[in-house]
Amino acid sequence: MIASATLVSIVMQGLISILFPLGLFLYMRKRERFRMRPVWVGAAIFLIFTQVFEKVLHLVVLQGNPGMQNHPVMFAVYGALAAGIFEEAGRYIGFRWLLKSNRERKDGLAYGLGHGGIEAIFIGAISSVQSFVFAMLIQEGRFLSTVGSSMPANMAAALQDQLLSMSSYEFLLAGFERIPAIFIQIALSLIVLHAVNTRRKEFVLIAILLHGLINFVPGLYQGYKGDFNIWVAETVVLLFGIAAVWFIRNSRFWSGWEQK
Repeated sequence: MIASATLVSIVMQGLISILFPLGLFLYMRKRERFRMRPVWVGAAIFLIFTQVFEKVLHLVVLQGNPGMQNHPVMFAVYGALAAGIFEEAGRYIGFRWLLKSNRERKDGLAYGLGHGGIEAIFIGAISSVQSFVFAMLIQEGRFLSTVGSSMPANMAAALQDQLLSMSSYEFLLAGFERIPAIFIQIALSLIVLHAVNTRRKEFVLIAILLHGLINFVPGLYQGYKGDFNIWVAETVVLLFGIAAVWFIRNSRFWSGWEQK
């Protein structure tokens, strides 16, 4: 059976993943008065480059190298670099060709909100809804008969065991992780915007490497399938999130943006 505290945590994960990005958007829109176009472009680029292009690469690479997932470090390096390359390349394309009239600092903030906000919905909110539905099916004893009809029985059983073994705090952590993550996405957006404004493409490479570094430790957690301390992974994300907030606050004094 799924504990009541776990069900509450699953709901909290979804609420945090939606309400925090929304609240941050409303606050920053009032403060910065940015236009909406960069927000929509940021969200669209995330969807296209991560949910289409990157997913296609994963299908090709992981199906062609099925043993990669048995090597957690290799798996984490691949996943971290793939995320960094696709997301930062998408950011560069967005600012370079789709936002030619939206290249002020506030547009970088808006792009990051769109990118990080839609990511929070996909990773946090939708995952929360799925987990809640699965949990209710387990409570009713219909999980294997319902979900098992769409996947191999052993996979359905493994998924059920995973949900039953997860603690309530793990779902809460997944929700709170979206908070530093969205600040990281905003900071990376400002770095790539700076690369476009100054025509210094090395900053795109810096953004790719930073993105990969941030994703590497959480990638290890996924690769080791729970045998890696979740608190280490979440602490790394939190520390980078704090650094991102510091960077965002000080970015107004970078490259003359204080005059924008």
